[in-house]
Amino acid sequence: MAASQAWWEPPPTPPPADGSTPNLEFEKLNVESVPDPATEELLTRRVHILGTGSIGTLVAHSLAILPNPPPITLLLHRSELYEDFKTGKRIVRLVNKNTEVNDEQTGFDVDVCEPAEQGHFWRHISDTMKEDPDHPPSAKNPLSPVHPPVKAEKMETGEVFIYTLIVTVKGPATVTALDAIKHRVDSRTTILLMQNGFGSVALGIYRDTDKYPLPPKDDQRPIADLPEADRKALYPTDADLYSNLSSRYLLRTLTRSPVLACAAYPYLDLFQLQLEKLVANSILNPLTALLDVENGAMLNNPALRRVRRLLLAEISIVIRSLPELEGIPNAQLRFSPNRLENFYKAICRKTAKNSSSMREDLRHAKYTEIDYINGYIVKRGEELGIKCVLNYMVMQLVKGKSEYLFQTGLGPIPKDISEQATTEDGETVVLEDLGGRQIGADDETQTDTAEPKR
Repeated sequence: MAASQAWWEPPPTPPPADGSTPNLEFEKLNVESVPDPATEELLTRRVHILGTGSIGTLVAHSLAILPNPPPITLLLHRSELYEDFKTGKRIVRLVNKNTEVNDEQTGFDVDVCEPAEQGHFWRHISDTMKEDPDHPPSAKNPLSPVHPPVKAEKMETGEVFIYTLIVTVKGPATVTALDAIKHRVDSRTTILLMQNGFGSVALGIYRDTDKYPLPPKDDQRPIADLPEADRKALYPTDADLYSNLSSRYLLRTLTRSPVLACAAYPYLDLFQLQLEKLVANSILNPLTALLDVENGAMLNNPALRRVRRLLLAEISIVIRSLPELEGIPNAQLRFSPNRLENFYKAICRKTAKNSSSMREDLRHAKYTEIDYINGYIVKRGEELGIKCVLNYMVMQLVKGKSEYLFQTGLGPIPKDISEQATTEDGETVVLEDLGGRQIGADDETQTDTAEPKR
């Protein structure tokens, strides 16, 4: 009798017909190919950061230590956060536990959200206005004055216009957070979502499908025969996508940082990178959260291996059916169950001693990002007519555990000093937030990427 394959085992991935080894590496976007904004009129070099947890403070610190750093404004949505910031002497501190180096950076401006009759009002507090005898004021970040034809940074409301914004709040809080500052942005603004990332960061421009719709399947016209307007809309180049001046400025600024180690990628390459990282997070996050274990516990466990393969088989079907990937070379191989499993195991080994962000959310009775991880798989599956029952079940289990914790009133567990992060080169660092408390960054989220949106 011929050997049959177990129903939970994914089918083997056939090798290329010509016997060659496919290249699955992505080529980074050449930043020098992006037009230099120095030759154009910038409204301001200021970078606003929304979210002052471990990721936000790391970004702020990394930009502050650059040669000729940009002015940096931290957006604090509660006055208590500003009081904590003042108590901590307006310092953002990076501590390397291996070398015992304690690097303190100051000079940050702050925007504090205050109650208003209508909407939100953000009071700008310059670094020059601080009242700290140990750290005298400086004129590090003056607001840009009116310089026709460019408007001044200050708006008629007295608030400061946001030209480039880095968002580091968690997924469930993103819409609410952005709603509070929507009156301070317009078409000139670039928004970078960097909600799960530590270490190397992949950047790229988000393809706005309202402005740049995907080509219809029945359109067989060669690109060379298309009118220029249709070519730019259906097949935009990197130059087309980076037409916004603030996008190019933010890209160049972030890629200057050796700490963040940012790299820019074309849109479709970035999309595939995000999908790879989503796969790892869609298994690692919920399972470690439900079992309350570190990432390494996902390895060398036969029962969990079967669960992993079932989830991977379902996720692989959804991703390989996405219309965005149609016609992309090696996409079917890249997102095959076998390759995704190898990618996942490599992440687990790399972050074995770390605790996932979703596990930490549940341990501290916080809402999780499950709707933005497994929920994405379920949503895209429904659009494609694929019932993702396994991912849906995982979603409900995580939500059920969250609800149980909230209903029973279980408070957050105490944090300990072991909560820290590991950089790409193996160094261990402890970050401190704006109130001077030590905070950690889960290294598991090195697998996530960030993308600027216009």
